[in-house]
Amino acid sequence: MDLQGKTALVTGSAVRIGRAIALALAEKGCNLILHYKTSEKAAKEVQSAAINFGVKALCIQGDFSQREQVETLIPTALESIDHIDILINNAGIYISGAGLETNAEDWERQFTVNLQAPFILSQAFTRQLPANALGKIVNISDARVFHQKPDHFAYRLSKSALLDMTVMFALELAPQICVNAVALGIMLPLVGREDVDLQALANARIPLQRIGSSEIAVQNVLHLLEQDFITGEVIRVDGGEFLL
Repeated sequence: MDLQGKTALVTGSAVRIGRAIALALAEKGCNLILHYKTSEKAAKEVQSAAINFGVKALCIQGDFSQREQVETLIPTALESIDHIDILINNAGIYISGAGLETNAEDWERQFTVNLQAPFILSQAFTRQLPANALGKIVNISDARVFHQKPDHFAYRLSKSALLDMTVMFALELAPQICVNAVALGIMLPLVGREDVDLQALANARIPLQRIGSSEIAVQNVLHLLEQDFITGEVIRVDGGEFLL
């Protein structure tokens, strides 16, 4: 897919990986629908930067823990644009807790945001895509799901299910829509744990002995978008951390 002139919806686009993906798409000439939950100022900064690349950019606020706000996101965007060519399901929440520590509220919030929202958006995206247009969906998951551990119990399950959904939609939506995912390892300092020595962590846990970056995540997302002969694929971008 040639990204020039296409329109992409990036969820959670105001900060961190979502921000980097949005700006990279803008630099490629892609118009943007920028979803954010609470980071309005940051979203507006991304919007301004995108406009400076010469593309159109629209900000839309939405709390994905509220189903109706997920359901209205794409219809709201379509009031200002013709159609959306690309969907990046990036928004997510990360709550710690082993299985016996996870309460019903935390379970529901994580499955609602991390799995139900991408499902609803993928349905809406597919239904608005013109019959003669090629579409792309990329889901952002987590490489840690390849090693089952009880920490972050509901989070891990929701992100693992997102990968299953990727393959199932790839089969259902072909040949018009390519559906893929990237499963990311350590890309950035964890929010609230900025004091962690990431190099020491990489030396201890990652075969390549380095962490990733927003740029590395973006490179893999762009690869999936620009290739038209890949679907149902999950690219694990973790420096080999979860090979064993």
